[in-house]
Amino acid sequence: MPSDPEPSIAEAYRECAEITRRSGSSFASAFWMLPRPRRNALHAIYAFCRLSDDIADDPDIAGNRTALLARWRGELDDAFRGKAQHAVGIALTDAIETYRLPERVFLDLLDGVEFDLAEGPIETFDDLRLYCYRVASTVGLLVVRILGFENPRSLEFAETLGIAVQLTNVLRDVGEDAASGRIYLPKDELERFGVSAESILAGQRTDALQVLLSFYAKRAASFYDRAEQLLPDADRRALRPATAMGRIYRALLDELIERQFPCFEQPVRLSRPRRIAIAAKVWMGLE
Repeated sequence: MPSDPEPSIAEAYRECAEITRRSGSSFASAFWMLPRPRRNALHAIYAFCRLSDDIADDPDIAGNRTALLARWRGELDDAFRGKAQHAVGIALTDAIETYRLPERVFLDLLDGVEFDLAEGPIETFDDLRLYCYRVASTVGLLVVRILGFENPRSLEFAETLGIAVQLTNVLRDVGEDAASGRIYLPKDELERFGVSAESILAGQRTDALQVLLSFYAKRAASFYDRAEQLLPDADRRALRPATAMGRIYRALLDELIERQFPCFEQPVRLSRPRRIAIAAKVWMGLE
């Protein structure tokens, strides 16, 4: 019986766009005004990241997750060699060739997924920063290559903004992560602030935890501020979509601070209209 034909590039990009749409992510809100070729490439990046992340986190995925990650690494290898069969891999091949995306960045991202699967402890902030680089800065480094830039400092901007965004995710998801048996706040800082891992895993919102989360909010804000300082004037217009993404997450951080980190309740989300409004202001140069 003949195997199903591989999807065309257009079909592959449509599949990536659908994965992005279903996610309800802020990613789509920041990039919807881009010309279609760049938007297609970003959908391919997002779909690859989404499926990678699902290997570690999606409770509906059955089977050996380590083996699934190995197969996904193989699909990435095929994408770089023009042999991909999965729709996301086929779209990724086109994006890779068009925008000269580096394989090392994708491999670093998958190392972040592998860390999640191993569920190893995060001992220090250096460990957390490396994790943030792998799961978020890598995405930013790919995005700015698709958007286009002139000044190499834009890569440092992307890396720094990625750290800020992932620290915001860590703050938002303390409760969700604890429910899965994970703690991303570094062990040495838990001890320094008098917060026990057991209390977090038990969902206890202590005064000491609130102080630690406030400390991390200030740390995340400092990375947003640093990213803004790093963004070269020559690239501000081209990188407006990346800036929009940063502003959306900065607004999320502000919301977490205002609501005093309700981390053991329903995770805080910004509404889609609010995300689009923030992005539109950046696109129009109003912020």
